[in-house]
Amino acid sequence: MPDYLKLPTTTKGLVRVVIETPRGAAAKMAYDPAIQAFAYVRPLPAAMTYPYDWGFIPSTLGEDGDPLDGLVIHQAATAPGIVIKCDLLGALRVKQKDKGGAALRNDRYIFSPRNEDAEHEPVAADHVPEHLRREIEQFFRSSVLGTGKAIRFKGWQDAAEARKSIKRGMKAFAARK
Repeated sequence: MPDYLKLPTTTKGLVRVVIETPRGAAAKMAYDPAIQAFAYVRPLPAAMTYPYDWGFIPSTLGEDGDPLDGLVIHQAATAPGIVIKCDLLGALRVKQKDKGGAALRNDRYIFSPRNEDAEHEPVAADHVPEHLRREIEQFFRSSVLGTGKAIRFKGWQDAAEARKSIKRGMKAFAARK
């Protein structure tokens, strides 16, 4: 099995996202490098499912010590381990407090998959409609119920700002080696 954490972050201007939890899943799953498999983490609160594919951006490192998080907005459900080449739409800036009270930044990057069989122009961040932004925020707010984590939203970044944040995550990953 490939080491998903070390895949190249980008290819031809697109960002790779490794799917951990597919759309429609009622439980969170995560890649466990120790066993090189995708493992069950916890159930979501009752009656909740992931609205879109959820995963991470390889070869990046966030403040929480994990790769940067990514939500891929599309209508299909994939499976853990699928790698999707995406256009970056933007990011939801998130301040997270863990059980121990430590506060850190844990943004959620928002993507659209690239359809390589069609002519395609990247979608601008302002094409994430306001109602969809609110739905995404509500999902993340609800998804941490019962985990001991508290999150606060600090606004949205456009694609250019989000790309700079991803580059910082790439540098942090490279420095950790």
